[in-house]
Amino acid sequence: MRNSVVPVIIALALCLTGCDERKGRLKLLMGDDSLKQFFTIDKNSVAMFASQEDKNTGRVECRIYKDEYDVFIRMFRVLDDREIQEAYRTKGDARFTRDFIASVMSKDDPSFMYDARSVKPLEGLRVAIDPGHNAGSMEEAIREGKFMSLQSQDGRVIRFYEAALNLAMAKELREMLENDGATVMLTRERNRQVYPVPFDVWQRRDVRRAVEEKLNEGLVSEEKARLLLRGADERERYRFFNSEYEMPHRARMINAFHPHITVLAHFNAYDDNTGFRSKYLRIKNIAARAGSCDKRLKDIEEVIGSIPVVDRNFCCAYVPGCFLRGELDCIESRIEFLRLIISPDLENSARYSKYVVDNFRSYLDLPPARDSFPFSFHTGLCKAGVYARNFRMTRLVRGVLCLGEPVLQNNMEEALRLEEIAAGKVPARVRTAARAYYDAIREYVERHMAHLQMPL
Repeated sequence: MRNSVVPVIIALALCLTGCDERKGRLKLLMGDDSLKQFFTIDKNSVAMFASQEDKNTGRVECRIYKDEYDVFIRMFRVLDDREIQEAYRTKGDARFTRDFIASVMSKDDPSFMYDARSVKPLEGLRVAIDPGHNAGSMEEAIREGKFMSLQSQDGRVIRFYEAALNLAMAKELREMLENDGATVMLTRERNRQVYPVPFDVWQRRDVRRAVEEKLNEGLVSEEKARLLLRGADERERYRFFNSEYEMPHRARMINAFHPHITVLAHFNAYDDNTGFRSKYLRIKNIAARAGSCDKRLKDIEEVIGSIPVVDRNFCCAYVPGCFLRGELDCIESRIEFLRLIISPDLENSARYSKYVVDNFRSYLDLPPARDSFPFSFHTGLCKAGVYARNFRMTRLVRGVLCLGEPVLQNNMEEALRLEEIAAGKVPARVRTAARAYYDAIREYVERHMAHLQMPL
């Protein structure tokens, strides 16, 4: 009796695996129950709907059947954005046509196979690196809100900005990877904006058209649109520009490159609300200082906008997840949500990110984060420091990715190590973080891509 039961249990488990995988992904993707109006999952398919009304009436926007999963996943590796969206828009409840399947399967999809014996073991591997943010000066970094202005115990002010750290780390990592034969693409080579229309020009010329466009696409609410057009200051408009133009432009660059792995390079900063007294004392000292009133006001504004020093320090990494209310209102987001349900991108990203965090912990001698961050989920008990978080860039970029944050810049010990970036030097901690990414890539491809006949 016992021997006859075991095969039945195994067979049942195999039948349920696909559904369990999708539902496991959903636990990391669902940040709000209101999103349930946009999809259904059964053992044979996943269906997306444009609205609750469409779901109630059974009007399917796009259904992918179980035997179509491989074709659907391959679409994102071989088609461009326009072709992917067209395939989604026209799919409905029908199956992919034979001609469409033949077309997708006929397109070139170069494989990569890791060979540790080769002098160029990463030859054929495509890696995209996005050095986060874009400031080219302290003034731009202040507008972006990504800068450090900290006062050390001896009264010295330490000033640097994250965009420079990110780019330096990206270039260090690129050199390591290219030495092993990988093909590497950086979204930016300098500390400057990537989107072709400068923000100042966009704000002066295009902001009304841009806000109305994103409102029509369902990417901003009517309340947000009114604020951007009437009451928002420059920093608020800059955040909108970065989210809706700069980041999507970078993501399109990455997706067109069809990388096997993507590194979203960042350094962290953490506000635990303990530094306000130190800010008060700095402002008091500036106000009492002799000299130009305008200069003192400018320095006070910098202190107010800066993040305070913290005693803590940790490392972490992020993968896609935690979609929130309203974030499936546009078709582009529904397409990416469906991709993340059906494809293995989410768990592969978490797997790779675990190697990154393990290396951060070992090489930088820092613990992984164990906090509960806003709009995020822990990816698993065995993946300390890896979170599925509501960061838009992680959802826009397809495939295996890691948004890593190796240290806290506003920890004073780290700030003292990193400040030489302001003088154009590459800090040792930046080189070490790049090595952590590099070794994680080597470990990931050796363990998970050595015997593949096609890329993930």
